[in-house]
Amino acid sequence: MATMIYVTSDTFFGRSSKAKDRGFANSEEMQTELIKRWNEKVKPTDIVYHLGNFAWDIVSSEHALMNLNGVINLMPSTYDEAAKESFEMFENAYILDVGIQVIESLECVLSPWPLRTWPGKPYSILHIHGGDKRFKANLLKENRFNANCDLWSLSPVSLDSLKEVLEMVEESK
Repeated sequence: MATMIYVTSDTFFGRSSKAKDRGFANSEEMQTELIKRWNEKVKPTDIVYHLGNFAWDIVSSEHALMNLNGVINLMPSTYDEAAKESFEMFENAYILDVGIQVIESLECVLSPWPLRTWPGKPYSILHIHGGDKRFKANLLKENRFNANCDLWSLSPVSLDSLKEVLEMVEESK
């Protein structure tokens, strides 16, 4: 099976207020469910770009990294200091501390936050970002997706799926 590429953001492993917002009894219940949903999609050799706000504390970050499938690339955002420390201890976890990651071979631009303009925007290059789930895109106006896990059933979404959605939108124009 081919290696898949996934994106996600704002998992906030270990954050009790986020667990309650999502309808969980506590952060441990949320963490267990997030890991389950992640691993149902992501295989050990798949690549995941996490676009910020991975975990609330170092213990939750380490627990998640010990149990998550895939090669995980974190683009740190506002609440990722603890995650940055824990990522250094795992062979399948990397920090991409660049702010904006252009992946020409995949025709996409990644960032932890929504951008008004991005490299390749005039040429329909896809922009995938993390951040508050209120930052939703109008796909009829621009090729931009929010990878916030709250918008994707609390799990990573494949890049292929996002590109399929864009193709359907283009066909409907």
